[in-house]
Amino acid sequence: MPKKSIKYEDFKAELLADPEVRAEYEALEPEFRLIRDILLRRSELNLSQMQLAKLVGTKQPAISRLERGDGNITINRLCRVADALDADLDISLKARPHTKIASSQRSPRR
Repeated sequence: MPKKSIKYEDFKAELLADPEVRAEYEALEPEFRLIRDILLRRSELNLSQMQLAKLVGTKQPAISRLERGDGNITINRLCRVADALDADLDISLKARPHTKIASSQRSPRR
């Protein structure tokens, strides 16, 4: 019996109905957004991975790993990628709205 096909949007919605899956998905969203932005900008500039690697001062496999989300990239390397793509890198730290830190855990201001 042939398998029934399902639309991607329906499949995604079904998976994200699970609160644990949704939490993991949302936790990865900033990383995926950055990767998507790098890919889009490289495409806009019509650069190959090899060309971008040369501009960054690295090798093509490092760009491939970056675009796959493999490994840990340094902020310094991200800045070099942004410069090579003639783009600004915006990194920020924001308190989570649902996070409560007990006053006993906070360090006193000096």
